[in-house]
Amino acid sequence: MSGDEVTGRETPTGSIRTPKQRVGAWVMPALRPWRLMLALKVAIAATAAWFLGSLLPGELGDFSYYAPLGALVSLTPTLMDSVRSSLQTLIGLGLGIGLAWLLIISPAPGGVSVSLSVGLGTLLAGLPGLGQGRDYVPIAALFVIIIGGANANDFSVGYLVQMALGVLVGLLVNLLIMPPLFVRESAAGITAARSRMVGALRSMSDTLRSESAPTPDDPPSWDSSLLAIRHDVDAARGLMKDAAESRRANPRTRWNRHDFRGDEGALAALERIAPVVVEIGDALRAALWGIPVPVDLDEGVRSALADAIDASADLVEAAIDDERLSEALRTSDRALTMLRRAVRSAHAGANGAAGREPDDDDPAEDAGGENLLFALRRIHAEIERSERSPDA
Repeated sequence: MSGDEVTGRETPTGSIRTPKQRVGAWVMPALRPWRLMLALKVAIAATAAWFLGSLLPGELGDFSYYAPLGALVSLTPTLMDSVRSSLQTLIGLGLGIGLAWLLIISPAPGGVSVSLSVGLGTLLAGLPGLGQGRDYVPIAALFVIIIGGANANDFSVGYLVQMALGVLVGLLVNLLIMPPLFVRESAAGITAARSRMVGALRSMSDTLRSESAPTPDDPPSWDSSLLAIRHDVDAARGLMKDAAESRRANPRTRWNRHDFRGDEGALAALERIAPVVVEIGDALRAALWGIPVPVDLDEGVRSALADAIDASADLVEAAIDDERLSEALRTSDRALTMLRRAVRSAHAGANGAAGREPDDDDPAEDAGGENLLFALRRIHAEIERSERSPDA
């Protein structure tokens, strides 16, 4: 291998990544704009909480180093998640401190109290609804017993008050400094899933139009896309959930005009279309490669089928509010009509062949490709329904 050659690794979707690209793919998620903003807000909140905590009167100010921790645990990417995690953390702290005091007033010796604080705290952490706060039940109990010691009373109050102060500061910082909205990320996820489907459909139509017949050693070019379609749709759904969560109690939604309901309708349509695209790819693999079972596809149908698949790709490619959608629906309707005629003609020719009767016992005998026609009609119907839906 020459010195200029760079080895790459094949991903599950069939693409090749160089070492530099793999490092970039590993590092870039940590450098996304919303995460950089979150890091800035955490730094601001922790500093402010530590400063304010040191101003508390009496011995409360001696525990100001817990205030930045409270700010840290309260800051999450979305406002509602911040509120939820903050409440869960404070509840977990309260349970842990309460457990520690039960052990302090009990006759259990110190070593046994330490073991019980960790063991019983871990059991209490299994209570439903604690969420992020479950980790702080055994920690708080252990801190009060070990660090608090003879001064457990002041430590317990200072620990809880400083954490609560930090939580409050973190929530205010998250509210006042650009609370994130993930609607753009959600829209980008939908676009990526749609592009994957369009690419797979285009590849299928190109293969049907190819003059050279595919060989067994030349696998379908759309296989890698079909493997990734479900992953892309699931990822888009996860981004959609994040976007919906980020909108709750977020003041930025008042001036953000993004059509979130339209995104929801578009994604719902893609979720219904995804298995249909996979089904079409499997049927064409059977027709052209005989994998996993041989399927007979009449030659006269292929041209009409390629046109119909191209029209379906245009439908999927057009956004729900795209001005091209109406024309794409008309083109798809015409292509499906031509494909339906070709299917009927193929069956008529098969049934009228000189003395030949179709083999009804052979499920692979599908001279007209009714399954493919039905699948393409499903795509058309889903897009048409999405266009008419008031939520799209």
